[in-house]
Amino acid sequence: MTLHEEYMREALSLAKRGLLTTRPNPMVGCVITHGDKVIGRGWHERAGQNHAEVNAIQNVYDTLGEKAKSVLEESVMYVTLEPCSKTGKTPPCSEAIRENRIKKVYIASEDNSQDGFAKKQTDIEIETGLLRDEARDINKGFFSRIEKKRPFITAKMGIGLDGGIALASGESKWITSEESREDVHRLRAINDAIFTGIGTVMKDDPSLTSRNSGYDENEVIQPLRVVIDRNNQLSGNENIFSEDSDTLIFVNKNSNIKSNDKNVFIEQSADLSNLKNVMHHLAEEKQINNILIEAGSGIFDALLKEDLIDCLVLYQSPKILGKNRKTFSKLGQSDKKLSTIGFKIDSVTNIGLDKKITLSPNKE
Repeated sequence: MTLHEEYMREALSLAKRGLLTTRPNPMVGCVITHGDKVIGRGWHERAGQNHAEVNAIQNVYDTLGEKAKSVLEESVMYVTLEPCSKTGKTPPCSEAIRENRIKKVYIASEDNSQDGFAKKQTDIEIETGLLRDEARDINKGFFSRIEKKRPFITAKMGIGLDGGIALASGESKWITSEESREDVHRLRAINDAIFTGIGTVMKDDPSLTSRNSGYDENEVIQPLRVVIDRNNQLSGNENIFSEDSDTLIFVNKNSNIKSNDKNVFIEQSADLSNLKNVMHHLAEEKQINNILIEAGSGIFDALLKEDLIDCLVLYQSPKILGKNRKTFSKLGQSDKKLSTIGFKIDSVTNIGLDKKITLSPNKE
């Protein structure tokens, strides 16, 4: 590992501290060095507050006092994402870098939502691409929203050894271990929204909130709960209407439930069968970077057919659900796309008595 990579890895580590608090902004970390010594560190701590570069520069001033300005003019900055060049809730970071006359900036990944830092700051030496893949990975939801115009979509399923998600009777609770269920709450905490179908709501009446995730409860932002209710089946008394989080209901005609001033929002759409449009709406109108799918085979298969699943997380229990079990996919062998749908295993970990299998689409 080169010294430059070492500094950028530290910046990536700093960025991850904003895992729960920066949405819809990306996680960003920054390290400033002088004479091969780190003199400033910062990260984007919370949406609406100073960005990583400004915090790192301020850290230099806090540490060096009056010497800071002259030292910064001979310093090198390592930042995980292209500094912003547009004014938003805070001034552009590019101005702070220019005003402090930082000598050189290493940028891990470009940001297509900005105007182009390198083009505007021609008097600063800039290198882009140092640990780009790692930098894009920690903000894959942000990049998906900006570049694909939809969230990064993770589908979660609890299954038995034989692929079943429920008994023939429909009973599906507690297939997996308590440790797996706790991990699901961690998964919920790091997603901006949870998407489910009306069948899951009517059968299981879930709350779809993150509880006892192991994260600091003061930092956990409860995910938006998103449900498609084509036939106005919801009564308003279901657990998804608790005030623990906001709820967004997609309907295709006038709903019995109305938007309110608290936490319930109704969106009417003529075509709810097109999940690409639904996901586009969530990205563009709600700024959702990451969404977790907790639904049955209907929603899962629809997303699968439209190539809308970016990550599949299976919690596999050492149980056999047996004959007539319900499975997480009902795609038929006659489906023309079936032979082209495949995943590659990214990781397998033991969790309680279960295995957690994380997969991504096989694009080969």
